[in-house]
Formats: sequence, C-alpha cells, structure tokens
Amino acid sequence: MKYKITLVGSGNVATHLAQAFDNAGHTINQVISRDIGRARILASRFGAFYGDKPSTMYKDADFVILCVSDEAYFSVLDDLPSSMNAIICHTSGPVSINVLKGYATNYGVFYPLQSFRKEEVKSMLEVPVFIEYNNDMTRQKLHDLADSITNKVREVDSAQREKYHLAAVFANNFTNAMYSVAEEYLESNGLEFDHLLPIIAETANRLKQGKPSQWQTGPAKRGDNSVIQKHLDMLTNDQLRGIYEQISEYIARKAKNKLYDVP
Repeated sequence: MKYKITLVGSGNVATHLAQAFDNAGHTINQVISRDIGRARILASRFGAFYGDKPSTMYKDADFVILCVSDEAYFSVLDDLPSSMNAIICHTSGPVSINVLKGYATNYGVFYPLQSFRKEEVKSMLEVPVFIEYNNDMTRQKLHDLADSITNKVREVDSAQREKYHLAAVFANNFTNAMYSVAEEYLESNGLEFDHLLPIIAETANRLKQGKPSQWQTGPAKRGDNSVIQKHLDMLTNDQLRGIYEQISEYIARKAKNKLYDVP
C-alpha cells in the first residue's frame, strides 16, 4: 500500500526518510520545518507542499512523522491541527511512545537505528527500523511502511529502544570520540591520522564475523603492564591519561575473568 506522508523537520533524519519513502513509491505530501528555507528545499525535491508551523499542516496525510529534536516534541505536538486522522509517529531513540498519548487516536514510533548525514543520502535497505504502536491497525500500517524501505523491521518497546540508543552511543558516538583523540594526538606530534584507517576498517569488518568480545586485542587484554605504563608516561594530558587508565582497567578485568571469547 502506498501512503501520503507529512514530515515535520528538515534535517538529517527527515531527509533520509523522505528519500526512502519516495523511492518506495509513497507520496511526500508536505514538509513542515521552523526553518522555512530548509522546508522549501526539501519539499521541492519531491514536489511537496511546505510550511513552517505544524498548525498549517494539511489533514489528508496517512502518516505524520516527527523528525525533530527530543526537546521540540511537545511544542510541535501542541501546535498540531485538531481532528487529524493521520498516524502520528516520532523517530527518537530515548523518547517514550507515551509522549504522543492524547495527541492522536493512532500513534507510534518509527525509529531508524542509524547515524544520518543529509549531505550523503544512502539506501536504508539494511538499516534496522524499530517500530512501536498503540493499536493493531497502527501496527499493521507501520509494518507495511517500514517493510517498504528496509529489510530489517523489528517490534521494540520504549524501554528496549532506550537501551539500543544507549548502546549506540557507546558503539558510535564514543568510538568516534576515540578517533578524535587519536587524530589530535597524532597531529600534535606531526603525524598522520590517515595511517590508522586500515586498522579501523579491519576492526569494523571483523564484527561481521563474530561478537566484539571475540576480537579484543591490545596490551590490556594481554596483561602487558610495561606497555601500558609506557603509554601512560607518554600522555601529558591528565584527562587522556584517565581515559586510557579506565578503559585499560575495564579490558584487563574482563580478560582476567575470562569474559572474552576465544576465536
């Protein structure tokens, strides 16, 4: 079934979902964004209407999908037109489905577990989409919509989704912060970060072949305390020393308790 979809927001998530929905044959009916210029740019790609206030939203959409910051949900929801028949969905990891209660008869969550950049719109076929719903009709339609853009649709409740979001912060945001630490350290010593790209890619590729615990390496895993101490002596920044020590202690403790898998 093909749906008429209104998107609230014009950033990374809205851009990727709009393209994915359009590719699947759905109609992008309207783009609403407080930045009217960005709303116009995104809407123009799909021949959609646009506006800068939720109150100006047309009432003929099948879905209204909120792609806004977590702090903006209530201001958007309070400004929605009354008597809307659309299924209202939010796209947040840490926000409960209950934030939508009272604003629509049919509502749910449509959460793609991915980091998006609107400057580089890619296929969502392998992106997990987690859905949650308040009734059977919404469940069926959310499955139908999600199945049209990805091969990985899962029913996940709000508590489970929060845990996935927290895990994603460790796996993605914190990992990228470590890349930044490595880059800054090398550049401060006149060296090139690009030489780390092959080992970074190799580590990521190994995750397709087994659990992360199977591939842990390094001096802390081996119990090589002399190397660890040498590294600590090389770090003049107290904050970085603290990070190195904490992570090394965590790895060493897991290794001591034999919590790492043997390949």
